[in-house]
Amino acid sequence: MISRFKIKIRKILLLDCPPSRIAAAAAIGVVIGFSPYIGFHTVIAIGTSFVFNLPLYPLIVGAYITNPLTFIPIYTLSYKFGEWVTGQRAELTVNFSDITFSNLLTTAKTFLVPFFTGSHLLGLILGAITYILTYYLVKKYKDSV
Repeated sequence: MISRFKIKIRKILLLDCPPSRIAAAAAIGVVIGFSPYIGFHTVIAIGTSFVFNLPLYPLIVGAYITNPLTFIPIYTLSYKFGEWVTGQRAELTVNFSDITFSNLLTTAKTFLVPFFTGSHLLGLILGAITYILTYYLVKKYKDSV
């Protein structure tokens, strides 16, 4: 697993792009990866690459930060962060004898507001950190070669 990670990093370092574009692609990929649009990360990454003419590989690697192994911890952290930011806590009590569309919508709203807020804000924060780290690493590598 570590060797696969090293191969991915090496592919990113060897891209024929300025460090700022590689770092931007990786950072946007992380933002996409933390977004709550499950099932659309790849499509969003490809579209972003096409529209902004960014290298696809760092975008995809960043977007795939959310995968079957990291899915639960990332979205749990996103929800908890959103709960902390919004001050809104979901009450997930379901009374099966009195399920109405209105009750389901109210329950979903109390969960989705902290989740969407947390995932977007956490994605932006970690995307900014990813940009700084990626830029530094790529610049250092390209200057040494």
